[in-house]
Amino acid sequence: MIIVGESLNATIPLVRQAVIEHDVEKIASLARTQTECGADMLDVNAAVPGQSEIEDLVWMVQTVQDVTDLPLVLDSSNPEALEAALAVYKGPNPIINSITGEMTEGHIGLLQLAVQHKCGLVGMCMDEAGISPDPEVRCSIAVKLFERTTSAGLEPENLYIDPLVMAIAADYVAGVVSLEVLRLIHERLPQVRTFCGSSNISYGMPLRKLLNRTFVGMQAALGMDAFLVDVRNQELMATMLASSTLIGQDEWSMSYIKAYRAGKLESK
Repeated sequence: MIIVGESLNATIPLVRQAVIEHDVEKIASLARTQTECGADMLDVNAAVPGQSEIEDLVWMVQTVQDVTDLPLVLDSSNPEALEAALAVYKGPNPIINSITGEMTEGHIGLLQLAVQHKCGLVGMCMDEAGISPDPEVRCSIAVKLFERTTSAGLEPENLYIDPLVMAIAADYVAGVVSLEVLRLIHERLPQVRTFCGSSNISYGMPLRKLLNRTFVGMQAALGMDAFLVDVRNQELMATMLASSTLIGQDEWSMSYIKAYRAGKLESK
């Protein structure tokens, strides 16, 4: 189980302003906090309209790496920005987020970078027709992504398929569909890994944190490999630790016990 901190994303107003101003302390503080909260990786997104994403992503990667050794998820659709960021990146193999089954020219550029740098690549289960409500259709896109990326030289274990999580407020069966896609992917493509932004499930609903932590437990049981979540949410992190223990990924429950002794499993 890989837990990716989601909070260094320029779609968040505070982060967007920090990117515009190149506010080192705000970005560094978020990186330190997420590291202390138990993230395994940090998502980094510096895309701000009207700004130079090439300059901003390089600055953001360097700023984050000055305060943490965690590997990064480089969250950009801009091949030039990613190439510049990879040139200064100095941590363990990162993950590039993301391409789709549409495989545009930009997506091909991202795939080439992932192959060249031997890093992870997220492929989302959508194409030019959009996001299908049919699990079989989404899984067929995953198969197509697998065939295209591996034929281009990407190692199967470096492909992270995103089954896509939609909001249950807009479609009450969205959670069921996403879980079924996840099950099908692991059944038909056991070589690849899976990745998703779990908190999308609760958008527009009351008590979002309750829904989010319940959903990550369900995803863990079906083999989700990488979770993009708010690691500052202690209850959610406790649920993820418990899930890891219950599905046999925490040898002798040592991480769970350590977290318990540190007082990290109960709400304050």
